[in-house]
Amino acid sequence: MIFSGDDTAPIAIDRFPDWRARFGPAAADLELEIGCGHGGYALAFGRLRPGRALVGIEQRKKFAAELAAKAAERGLQNLLILQGDARILAPRLFPAGSLAAVHVHFPDPWWKRRHVRRRLVDDGMSTLLLGLLRPGGLLDLRTDVERYALDAAPRLEEVGFENEAGPGRFCEAPPDEIPSTREKRYLASGQRVWRLRLRRPGGSPSPAGPR
Repeated sequence: MIFSGDDTAPIAIDRFPDWRARFGPAAADLELEIGCGHGGYALAFGRLRPGRALVGIEQRKKFAAELAAKAAERGLQNLLILQGDARILAPRLFPAGSLAAVHVHFPDPWWKRRHVRRRLVDDGMSTLLLGLLRPGGLLDLRTDVERYALDAAPRLEEVGFENEAGPGRFCEAPPDEIPSTREKRYLASGQRVWRLRLRRPGGSPSPAGPR
């Protein structure tokens, strides 16, 4: 079993969870956020997009617990926060081709050579995310580190993602984009954010696309 951050919602991982039983019709457009941090994106998603469902995986227990408690206090039934390592949990929680979108906002770049294997956007994780998305599904990656962005773009395209903006190019924020807690500070200060919006080839763009 794994648990939501407040340890009140056990989720069995000996088989894929029944997301429709958990979220109802919103499970038809199931999305994943990896690394929720303080939860600005997840909480806004839960409030603004009641017809869709979001599962957030946060590795830091304190952050996960605080965010799960806030989601419960606000009655956000379309939001579930889990604590753990997304590399391990994601393939045990979601069948291949089941996610409408995956959101990765401001991941740690892990600059030291001995830490490179911890980077979220490596070949193994990139391939995993591509496989979890349904055809037309969106990978929404944002970072404030230019070098990380420049490394991530070709790596993700090489494993099979299609870049909405064109090969190696970054995009502007869609008009209805939800900023994360950290991103709000950058928007206020004018600091650059590099955005990649990439799709799994095939099918129509998922509802996580422009609305």
